[in-house]
Amino acid sequence: MINYASNALLATKVSFINEISNICEKTGANIIEVAMDKRIGSSFLQAGIGYGGSCFPKDTRALVQIAGNVAHDFKLLKAVIEVNHNQQRLLIEKAKQGIDMEGKRIVVLGASFKPNTDDIREGPSLVIIQELIKIGENVVVYDPQALSHLK
Repeated sequence: MINYASNALLATKVSFINEISNICEKTGANIIEVAMDKRIGSSFLQAGIGYGGSCFPKDTRALVQIAGNVAHDFKLLKAVIEVNHNQQRLLIEKAKQGIDMEGKRIVVLGASFKPNTDDIREGPSLVIIQELIKIGENVVVYDPQALSHLK
C-alpha cells in the first residue's frame, strides 16, 4: 500500500502541474515561475505530456481498484488519471490547430517515458505517435536509447 500511495501522490503532482500549466498558457503566466514557488516546489513538477512508465499508470489504476474493492470511490485519483490522458490529446489538438501537418513529416523526439532510459512502457509519447499515425500523418521517431523497442 505504501508504494501505491507514494506513486499515486507523485502522479497527482504531475497531473496537478500539467493542469496549472494549461491555465498558465491561457492566462499568460509563466509555468516555470509558478512551479518554482517554495510552497509548491519543483520536485516532480515539470509540465509536459503526462506521466507514463511501469509504475505510475499501473499503481494509480491498482489503487483505484483497491479503493473500489472496499466500496470507496477514489474520485481524486480517477481525476488524476483522466488529466494525464488528456495531456496527450491536448498536445495533438494544439498541433492540429497550430500547424498545417498535411504532407509534412512529424518528428517525435523521445519515445521512452522519461529521459535516459529505453523503457517505453505506457510512455505518453506512444499515445501521441499512435494517434498521429491513425490520422494519417507521416511520423518519424528519434530516441537513440529506446528506438529498438519501437519496432
